[in-house]
Amino acid sequence: MTLKTPLRLPTDWEPACCDSPSEINYTTEDGFRRYRDVEYAIVDGYRPLLLDLMIPADANKPAPLIIFIHGGAWLAGSKNFRSRDVDDRRPLFARLFEEGYAVATIQYRLSAEATFPAQVHDVKAATRWLRNAAPALGLDADRIGSVGESAGGYLSLFLGSNTSDPVLEGEVGMTGLSSSIAASVAWYPATRLDTLQEETLPGSPFPDHGAATSPSSLLIGVAVSEQPELARRASPITHINQATAPTLLIHGTLDQLVPHQQSIAYHEALQAEGVPSELHLIEGADHGFFGGDVDAIVDLTVAFLNARLCRGRARGTEEVHV
Repeated sequence: MTLKTPLRLPTDWEPACCDSPSEINYTTEDGFRRYRDVEYAIVDGYRPLLLDLMIPADANKPAPLIIFIHGGAWLAGSKNFRSRDVDDRRPLFARLFEEGYAVATIQYRLSAEATFPAQVHDVKAATRWLRNAAPALGLDADRIGSVGESAGGYLSLFLGSNTSDPVLEGEVGMTGLSSSIAASVAWYPATRLDTLQEETLPGSPFPDHGAATSPSSLLIGVAVSEQPELARRASPITHINQATAPTLLIHGTLDQLVPHQQSIAYHEALQAEGVPSELHLIEGADHGFFGGDVDAIVDLTVAFLNARLCRGRARGTEEVHV
């Protein structure tokens, strides 16, 4: 019997945490540099965390960047998710590209893979990777914003909180850089997990938000009704502070899945903290903006981002019904 000498790694060896921006490949398509399946973080025991990135090829100065975060009740979806909302995102992305933005779409661990705060760790890790890569890729590290839909809106708000809490920052991927952003947009987000059930519209076909099998309970790993304090800690509204980025909330008044009171409460909490905030309630629109004017919603989103990322950070608040 022959014994093999065990492999000995150098004592200073560390596994790669992510792709290097100098080594990733891209294609040029329709006037864009397109980077696909970039590994922004590798977490032991999990699938690689990936992002896609599109940058205007003819940009003559560093481009502002929007990080788009998909929805799916924290249970489903990916950076490639064909969202039924806003017609597969095309109107929003088309407008952003017209305005000269680069757009990154990111994956994060779903609730069946890891519970809160893993999802927050992942979106912050993606932001740190993009900030580090900005000089090499022609991005403006000082003009980064986020847009998220539903569960992605929830994560966009966490990202926009700009909190320094190490429990939320995590140690996923590249560390030592800021994950702060300059503007946050959330479409129909959950902001208070502990009050979702009591605010749900009468007759909603969706299950009890406090039950053990609800999306929010699966996110935190226990029934919301049994651990309301944990649900509060896992709610974006709990983490608002004076460093929180200017925020835009858009929500349908007939949303049967995430009640629009969630966005109203978040907007009011931002106002109380002195953080610039806009709230647009879309009369008669359900979750996913069904029944709403998608073009008008995209216009509101792009106008907000232009104001915050291209023309400075004027303070102020606004509430509008569309």
